[in-house]
Amino acid sequence: MKKYICLIFVLALVVSCKEEEKKTDSFSLKEVVNKQKYQMELYQVEANEYTLVVLNRLTGKVFVGKNASGWYEATNADSIPVYKTPTYSIKVFKGPESSPQISLMDEKEGELYMYIVGHTANFYNTNAAIKALERS
Repeated sequence: MKKYICLIFVLALVVSCKEEEKKTDSFSLKEVVNKQKYQMELYQVEANEYTLVVLNRLTGKVFVGKNASGWYEATNADSIPVYKTPTYSIKVFKGPESSPQISLMDEKEGELYMYIVGHTANFYNTNAAIKALERS
């Protein structure tokens, strides 16, 4: 008799756990995309000066702020595609005269764009030379 009661208890526990697994949270793919929509990198120029670079990973738009003021969009000379899932990524590293240099990567198409803060007006496509060589 004890075995039957234990068996019924275990079965009830298993059934209740299965019902819990079927219930989904209000967590959706849209929320995941929104959380991964932006990428930020902080670049320390000097002891009291920094540059913050913010990327919208869906559109490829990059915003640059010096000491969190004077924000501007680092524009792209070429039109770049907009995606529904996070596709773009950035890496910020030291450029000429210690100014930040930003590389923007389109992970789907394999395009790489470069921007040097304070030295270039637009992002430029570094793959242009490779594509020209492939065509010839």
